[in-house]
Amino acid sequence: MSRSVTHRARIHSLLLFLGIAVLAPAQSVPTFVVAPAPLGDDRHDGSAGAPFATLDRARLAVRARLAAREVRGDLVVELRAGTYELEAPVRFDAADSGHDRATIVYRAARGADVVLSGGRRVADWTHEGDGTYRVQVDRSADFRQLWVDDRRAVRARTPNVGCTFVFEAEKRADGFDLPRASLAGVAVRPNEIEISVLIAWMHKRLRIAQTRDAEGGALTRAVIAEPEWDAITNQPQGDRTYHGRSYWLENAREFLDAPGEFFLDRSTGVLRYRPRPGEDLVRAVVIRPELQSLIVLDGRPDAPVRHLRFEGLTFAHTGWTRPNRAGFVDVQANSLVPESPRDAVDPQFRHNQRKDRIPAAFQASTSDHVVIRGCRFVRLGGAGVIFAHGGDDNTIEGNSFFDLAAGGIELGEDAARPVNPRLIPRRNRIANNFLAHLGADYFGSVAILGYYTQASVITHNEMAALPYTAISQGWGWGAPSAPPESGANRITYNRVSNFLRRLDDGGGLYTTDRQPGSEIAFNFITRMTPPDDRKKAGAALYPDQFTEGTHWHDNVVSEVPRWLHLWNPNIQGNRIERTFSDTAAYRNDGPDNVVESVRLSADRRWPEPALAIMAAAGLEPAFRHARVIAGPSDVILESSSVDFQTLTGSWTSATRPGSYGAVVQHSPDANAAGRWMPIIPRDGVYEVSVWRPSGSAAMDFVILHAKGESRLAMRAGEPTDRWQPLGEFPFLAGAGGELIVSRAQVPQDTAPLMADAVRLRRMESGGSLRP
Repeated sequence: MSRSVTHRARIHSLLLFLGIAVLAPAQSVPTFVVAPAPLGDDRHDGSAGAPFATLDRARLAVRARLAAREVRGDLVVELRAGTYELEAPVRFDAADSGHDRATIVYRAARGADVVLSGGRRVADWTHEGDGTYRVQVDRSADFRQLWVDDRRAVRARTPNVGCTFVFEAEKRADGFDLPRASLAGVAVRPNEIEISVLIAWMHKRLRIAQTRDAEGGALTRAVIAEPEWDAITNQPQGDRTYHGRSYWLENAREFLDAPGEFFLDRSTGVLRYRPRPGEDLVRAVVIRPELQSLIVLDGRPDAPVRHLRFEGLTFAHTGWTRPNRAGFVDVQANSLVPESPRDAVDPQFRHNQRKDRIPAAFQASTSDHVVIRGCRFVRLGGAGVIFAHGGDDNTIEGNSFFDLAAGGIELGEDAARPVNPRLIPRRNRIANNFLAHLGADYFGSVAILGYYTQASVITHNEMAALPYTAISQGWGWGAPSAPPESGANRITYNRVSNFLRRLDDGGGLYTTDRQPGSEIAFNFITRMTPPDDRKKAGAALYPDQFTEGTHWHDNVVSEVPRWLHLWNPNIQGNRIERTFSDTAAYRNDGPDNVVESVRLSADRRWPEPALAIMAAAGLEPAFRHARVIAGPSDVILESSSVDFQTLTGSWTSATRPGSYGAVVQHSPDANAAGRWMPIIPRDGVYEVSVWRPSGSAAMDFVILHAKGESRLAMRAGEPTDRWQPLGEFPFLAGAGGELIVSRAQVPQDTAPLMADAVRLRRMESGGSLRP
């Protein structure tokens, strides 16, 4: 960095420290302009009056300027409003780089909604007699996701979302023995149907190659395809026990029985969908993914991509089809046993094996001084942002990540013995991002994941509605030990809520291996709900095996089974101090650590220091806009989703006619209560409605909103199996609202309490919603 730039940065920081407002500079005049066709045309010169049509054409124009050494100061490419359906990922290499006095900026025009889409529109649906719709897509099409009016559809499965089977025995010689009824009447085509298995912190997807009778015809042997069978029996795995694990079957036409499910017959190119109540396939916008990445930075250690900035862009509609040909066998956090282990031998990596990864919409390799700011990552079939093979001084700030099949942000990789230290990412900043509804298809997904990194700053992020861990830092679990460059990471002022909803043995904040000089402080972690209520492995704060050299202090923990999970004597040399919690439950089997007793507030009457931490955690005021997400017009929360949590009473899931969702949660207990925790897409007044199933007990509701709480009742005699409005209420964007349902104490009402779905429909702009 030049001396003048450093001087300006110091002045800027000093002004902020002193509380003096720093006004954002006026946007510079763009060098090149891009607009959707027909206004844009790649034969144009890229001026405001004659814009290009594609981002890639603008990149080439920038490259020509760079090659001619005509760049003096920042060079700006501005994209006008519209959806840009990319034919291929836009790829940048070292020749597209700026330098320390001239950043290349790719930005949305002020106030413009610019969408980079890897999807394709699906139209001309035909209604079938069985309540489904069908359409012919390209026979070469291959995809695993579908979005209907911006809502993610469900790949056809049995049992339906919210229910699972359980393996009654361990795996056999070449597969699993399943109840005969589970595949009765199903045409099993080779390598099409998947067994989706949840194993503690892992989520496997195993294709069925064939079936045959087992145990004299009482069971069906599902023979697992290669390479998955080799992966789960011979390749590195943390847990190989399948007996007692939950699973479901996915991807057969015969499973297409619930609203919101789809099935693609890849042999014919016929796509089928069963609409949800209220969906109209004639008018609906239906999109399927085509590309797996949208922006790719192809840097190398000897030729990194540098000094690029991306601002205000929306990344949408990516896919990823590797599981269709090779399954999905993870080790942890979507680090996958490679498709071809023989070709992945590499002594730099753990197990001497270079793992596969789920690709990201923004995929960067060996890239430095790259900024991603104010962007949206929505409706993705993979991850959001990945910086791999090193990468220094990058900034990911003020972005939103919503409805992703995989994780949000990843730094680094599983290279404990790198030949080139350049593979260790250094001095990267991840700040003020909003991440929610991640891991929709791959439950081991982490919101923010750092492998071996040096001096990462992860601060003021908000994370909610997560299947697994929120922030995971470090790798290796001591085998081998972390490289000496790993450490000095800072994880501060983050807000985590509603996590560990699908898998066990994770945490709000999770670490592993040596990270000397690392600090984890001033975070607020709340609402950990592991799926197995009996096990409840993990904790809000989880220093896992061989974590060493970290300092955890001044964190606040609420509504979790335990505040700390320190379970192994090999975890040593750490300090854990000044933790505020509403539970004293913890585990500490690591004697060589300093663990201060928790500062307990069992009644949640928090002391002032705890309140100050909670108030400061999460997005800073200047980045509130990151909570505004490009979600569906109606926020609909089914009780089978991660948005619903049971609070008291014993609950079970079941399908029933007339329900909105695939299943309904119900409880016979007098003290039964549950809550929906919506992600609100933007400030505003919302009409709140509930889908009340017939046969449910009378209900009481408490709605927590921007101006307090409201209490309402729904009694017998009111309409059922349809949306029933409760009223209009103000909500702020983000994860703050709540709707609590409980069984009303009505004499002679012996019916079970049923929770199906709620809907929030925005009625007007927010105005002054803050209390």
